[in-house]
Amino acid sequence: MPAPSHANIIRFHVRYAETDSMGLVHHAAYLVWFEEGRSAFIREHGNSYAALEASGYFLVAADLRAKYLQAARYDQLITVHTWMQAVQSRALTFACEVLAGEAALLCFRATLKLICVDRAGKPTRLPAAWQSWLAELPRAST
Repeated sequence: MPAPSHANIIRFHVRYAETDSMGLVHHAAYLVWFEEGRSAFIREHGNSYAALEASGYFLVAADLRAKYLQAARYDQLITVHTWMQAVQSRALTFACEVLAGEAALLCFRATLKLICVDRAGKPTRLPAAWQSWLAELPRAST
């Protein structure tokens, strides 16, 4: 699924520390970029993951599906598109695409389902404030 028009977009150049000895981006870096995209999406839409944690709720990874399509390289321009794909009473699913270079070649595509848990680690409904906030967000349907 291509990124919808309401996706958050962040851009940066591949840093040397994110590459291996061949100058290719290490596979773990794409997941860090996805995480940055999720945080940026939440901030862009007027909320804060830090505030969620401060209120005693946490989002834990439950299902990651990632597809590496081609390697990005040192110093390439990277564009990360991130969007909310689905919302459930106890879970959020984000999606992202990573594009590399001026030609914006698709390198990586992923979805991540996050489950809401309380301080004890017990799955729970998303807090009311987040449910209200989430109801207003644009998202792609699955």
